[in-house]
Amino acid sequence: MRTREGVARLTRVARPAQSTGMMPPLAPPQRPPAPRRGLAAPTGVATLTPRAAAAEQAARDLRHVMGRFATGVTVVTTLDRETIHGMTANAFLSVSLRPPLVLVSLGRCKMNEMLPRTGRYGISVLSHAQEHLAQHFAGQRASPEDPRFAWRAGLPLIEGALAHIVCHVVDAHTAGDHILWIGEVQELSHEDGEPLLFYTGRFGTMRELTGR
Repeated sequence: MRTREGVARLTRVARPAQSTGMMPPLAPPQRPPAPRRGLAAPTGVATLTPRAAAAEQAARDLRHVMGRFATGVTVVTTLDRETIHGMTANAFLSVSLRPPLVLVSLGRCKMNEMLPRTGRYGISVLSHAQEHLAQHFAGQRASPEDPRFAWRAGLPLIEGALAHIVCHVVDAHTAGDHILWIGEVQELSHEDGEPLLFYTGRFGTMRELTGR
């Protein structure tokens, strides 16, 4: 099926017959079309086609399967003029050691609108004691206390996190419904501690999440 290009194509109109000076006979009135049987009245609720329904089911299956891949939890931060913006993300990974590159994968979110302007982002790897901050920046539950930030190279990072990474954006790629933001590391630091994990849609430690 060809895509529409927004150009209207004119159809050729038949030339009118020469008039004889007499009015043609009126066409007999047509009956209105009979209502089709077996169709439910419109409800205003869209029904997915079989192909769309299969795609939605495949997306749910992939989410459930990938939920079995335990990850750490990060908060991605950036500074847009005087506004600090942060969001929880677990789709974070190392890309290269030489040069030092990292990547964060973001779905539809405000951060995707801000990073082209700021060109920089920070990564804070959360400890198990910072679950309330993971929920806060995920928009699930407001933290009982205001988040505290540690500033590195002009970027805010979560105070008390196990690791801090400051980077500037060097590339971005659209992949399906996400954008992959590749950053070159400018500064980094870390400390020892027990990390916060994300597994089967829940935050916690491995002992809490598996019951072992």
